[in-house]
Amino acid sequence: MHRFYPDLAAPLVPGPLLISGDEAHHAVRVKRVAVGEAVQVLNGLGGVASARVTSIEKAGRSGWRLALAVDSVDRVEPIRPRVTVASAMPKGHRLADLIDGLAQVGAAAWRPLFTERGERQRCPVDRLERIAREASKQSGRAWTLRVEPEVGFDDALREPGTILADASGAAASVPMHAEAVLVLIGPEGGWTPREMDTALAAGVRVARFGPHTMRIETAAVAACAIVLDAAAR
Repeated sequence: MHRFYPDLAAPLVPGPLLISGDEAHHAVRVKRVAVGEAVQVLNGLGGVASARVTSIEKAGRSGWRLALAVDSVDRVEPIRPRVTVASAMPKGHRLADLIDGLAQVGAAAWRPLFTERGERQRCPVDRLERIAREASKQSGRAWTLRVEPEVGFDDALREPGTILADASGAAASVPMHAEAVLVLIGPEGGWTPREMDTALAAGVRVARFGPHTMRIETAAVAACAIVLDAAAR
């Protein structure tokens, strides 16, 4: 079933809905949606609608408009616990891979993490939000992964439910009924001794998420999946 993830200024409700822009172009030219076809509409805020395509029309030289009839709307609650991953920023396409993977696995948000060994770079928020939307549409998640502002290492340690990923820690676990978890993923060079000492002095849990050294984008996705699985158990 084709899914739409349009920009909506109002909540999803039963009735007519017009889809245009890139969403409509992709549906017509790539997915070849047809009149009468059943589709799904997601608003990224927990709304999931069942709809039908009622008409398709050309809008200018390269644009399309699709009219939908929304039959029903369900409300999906966010995944609990709310897992935010704060990580050093990998370079190039690996940053896109990180956001795509986190969106698919169920992370609620991602934040750039400023560390002593990490290279500070500009965060392309708009591009990452588009990647998160596409991954959310592909995976059918009702809540879009959010790209949040950068956080410094010492400030992140003050957040409730913080887990620092490091091979020296115990196997990952999550307290029962935890509402939010913040997972910290370090840079390629690892945490500095000062950062480790500061985290331990602050009482932050240190957890390992695998037997091998992983790239940032791999560690982030693996850690999020393990935390969500541990919470479900």
